[in-house]
Amino acid sequence: MEIFKSRYGSERVIHKVDANRLRIQGESLFSRTATDDSGNITMFDFEGGPVLSVGGNVRFGHMKWKIKSIQPITTDKDNLAECILEVEANY
Repeated sequence: MEIFKSRYGSERVIHKVDANRLRIQGESLFSRTATDDSGNITMFDFEGGPVLSVGGNVRFGHMKWKIKSIQPITTDKDNLAECILEVEANY
């Protein structure tokens, strides 16, 4: 698990779900997504960051990971946003 702060000082927590998936969650008043023409989610944006996009990179565990897919997680908690990233090591 790693913790970093958004540009507004809100904590974002990243932890490894399994060998190819990372979960990112944190306090956020809102989040936004974008989709491609097929309806696949291609971007997830927390309030204050990070903005995550398919094909982009995320750092975790002293490594850089390439984002292959993004799955937003619906939660019943107020002001909490989270998503699961399918990733592969990007050496």
